Amino acid sequence: MDDIKSISDAVMPVIEQRIGAAPAIFNLWFGEVELISLSDTEAVFVAPTELKKKILITKYIHQMGNALEDVIGFTVEVKIVSRDELEEVEEFIEDDDDEDDIPVPDPTEEDDGKEEIISEFISGASDKPSMLDNYTFDNFVVGSSNTFAKAACMAVAKEPTVYNPLFIYGNSGLGKTHLLYAIINYMKHNHPNLKIVYKKCETFLAELIEALQAGFVAPFKEKYRRCDVLLIDDIQFLAGKEMTQEEFFHTFSALYESDKQIILTSDRPPKDIKPLSDRLKSRFEGGLLADVQPPNFELRIAIIRKKADDIGLTISNEMVEYMAERLQNNIRQIEGALKRLYAVCSFTATSVTKDKVDEVISIIDPGNIPADAMIERILGSVSKHYGVDIESMKSKKKTDSIAKARHVAIYLIRNMTSLTLKEIGGIFDRNHATVMASIDYVELNMRTVNGYEREIKQLKKEIKG
Repeated sequence: MDDIKSISDAVMPVIEQRIGAAPAIFNLWFGEVELISLSDTEAVFVAPTELKKKILITKYIHQMGNALEDVIGFTVEVKIVSRDELEEVEEFIEDDDDEDDIPVPDPTEEDDGKEEIISEFISGASDKPSMLDNYTFDNFVVGSSNTFAKAACMAVAKEPTVYNPLFIYGNSGLGKTHLLYAIINYMKHNHPNLKIVYKKCETFLAELIEALQAGFVAPFKEKYRRCDVLLIDDIQFLAGKEMTQEEFFHTFSALYESDKQIILTSDRPPKDIKPLSDRLKSRFEGGLLADVQPPNFELRIAIIRKKADDIGLTISNEMVEYMAERLQNNIRQIEGALKRLYAVCSFTATSVTKDKVDEVISIIDPGNIPADAMIERILGSVSKHYGVDIESMKSKKKTDSIAKARHVAIYLIRNMTSLTLKEIGGIFDRNHATVMASIDYVELNMRTVNGYEREIKQLKKEIKG
């Protein structure tokens, strides 16, 4: 089962890359999808609802099959079932052991399901985060980019309403949701009597629409306004939705005035969530704002070592540092690459090599290529664009055309790789000061020369392919 889980985790970022949809769209249809069975001929994915199952079969099953083939190395038939179908099968298997216990329905009884739906709305049940217990403060890897956010979350978990609301923001994949799960876990163990409701903002929106359509607005309000702790993930999805903003404002106010804890995450600070009502913005800003920044090199090394150890992947220090140099955007990207590496190495019974790391990263992040390959691309593109050969760019020649091409090449290498100024100087046989002068020259022209910035952006686009 551990292997299936690892393959399921590894295939999801590959599916996302193949589909090419916005993260919000991908999360909408694939957020709770997982691989539950795999043989040499067939793979079975489970979707949370019948609607999502139909959408996946209609629009995405082909890409899912191709992505799975990328991960496991061979072709299988992909099948998709809904969670309800799976549970029906499981119930049938359990009940089949004792047929006398099967209840016989009374045809005279009528049940329109309304009571069950109302019960679900007011139960306080939250979205069940996958493997929730694995996300704690202890296994959250800390560095300078996230120390304050973790400290704020720990303070709220220990003493709810000490900071209210707590608003955590930062780019996708930096650990915001991990911190939410860690708060939930801590509170479950240390404040067991608290009623905790965790929801993704998209789920909150969907539930409100369903409540309005079904006429269950009162139970919906009761569910969210009677809890002790409300955690909403990705609150930026409220932007532009006036009716939902209105309902959330009243929910927020009711909880705040009752001294209940509110914790929100977003990919941006409140002032940048647009359009968002001024009164919601002021309430979000009225508590504690904690930002999470991309991890620096040292933190990326620590994360790679920790995550590799968690999944049982043996990886050398050299490969850890190489991955840390290549994967700079976010933690989720690192996790995806490690899980795919684990799957590849498990299936082939081989160890982690530089070639395997390059192959995995090229799938997880297609625009991410090794520094030496990127330098070759940059020099080749600049040479072609300005009609100056690469050797001339690296030489001591100072004609206007050669100098211009050299300046641009230095600027692009600085901005598109992780090379230091000294390392870039080594390519062109220049010192640190000369490299800085080239970068300053290009940046000045981008601000002052008409069309120059567009020219540089077009070169970047060509280099990234």
